[in-house]
Amino acid sequence: MIFKELDPFESQNADLLAIHRAQEQMTYYLRRAFGTSEEIDALSGLRLSTGGVVAQIDHLVLHPFGMLLVDCQSVLGGLQVHYDGRWLSWRNSKALEMPSPIERVFAQAAAFKQFLDIKVKRPEFFERVEIAVLVAVPDKGTIEWPSSGGLSVVCNADQVPNRVRKHVEEYASRSMGKGVLNLEQRHRVAEFLRVSHKPANSPAGGPQN
Repeated sequence: MIFKELDPFESQNADLLAIHRAQEQMTYYLRRAFGTSEEIDALSGLRLSTGGVVAQIDHLVLHPFGMLLVDCQSVLGGLQVHYDGRWLSWRNSKALEMPSPIERVFAQAAAFKQFLDIKVKRPEFFERVEIAVLVAVPDKGTIEWPSSGGLSVVCNADQVPNRVRKHVEEYASRSMGKGVLNLEQRHRVAEFLRVSHKPANSPAGGPQN
């Protein structure tokens, strides 16, 4: 079930528009895959703020065994990842260094956990709920990994629904029960997050990358 779509967004900034289009595409993939699902729920474009903590999340997926944050990248062309963790984007045969989206999505997850610790009445409950991450690069984007190999937390955007399903299947195969989040709990959490969303009041709070 889809609990939240993206907020309306307008900008003359080409980079911000590209980011928003990438988020729209991911929202479409999640809606198509899980719009009628009773096992997987999704929210897009969450901005959660409390006590000086701001968690801005591109997409959040809830399933019986936990949650999954998806960070969208809008970089066109090729990407190159170095052994030391540096990311480069190739545009017009020029290499441009970019912030690591893996570090970004883990920072999002940490801020999200802080938000839950502050806001929910039973923070100890969420200690049992694993929060995993995924970085989604454009469908046609290619990634050149170092000789040590790629990372399982990075995939093309159109692969995200299958990654989510596989993630849930792997947890189900290892679990002795039905998971920590039943349908009622997931919907209650999703609704809490939806009403806790605080749209940004300035362009600086719009889509980030």
